[in-house]
Amino acid sequence: MDEYVVHEEEKCPDFEFYTTGLAIRQYLMEMGEGSPYDFYKCFKKIKPTVSYKNVVYYFYLLHRAGLIQRVRSEPSSRGGFDKSIYRIVPGKEDDPGWLHPQQIFYPETRLGGRRYRRIKEEVELGLE
Repeated sequence: MDEYVVHEEEKCPDFEFYTTGLAIRQYLMEMGEGSPYDFYKCFKKIKPTVSYKNVVYYFYLLHRAGLIQRVRSEPSSRGGFDKSIYRIVPGKEDDPGWLHPQQIFYPETRLGGRRYRRIKEEVELGLE
């Protein structure tokens, strides 16, 4: 007779936000702590286009901005790299950086790609 292993279903919040930074904040506020991969598995259900690489980059930006902190690392269930576990830094729950953390380090990203290239070309041509 075959034996089946029943895995505990992953706990995912009902995301109110579609933007990655705000969704990470909601996830960490509801779960208390979590890893980029655990968040990715949940968020991919409502935003199938999100990539794991993008999620890891957001966690990196949020950590670098001081909005989240690494609590500990756990061995990966599949071997390889350890899993980093993060939580929100107390007092940073309502920081405006959650909406667009990349703007903290790269302010020109607020312009959007086309407008940034147009302004850059104008500057290079001496029109501005």
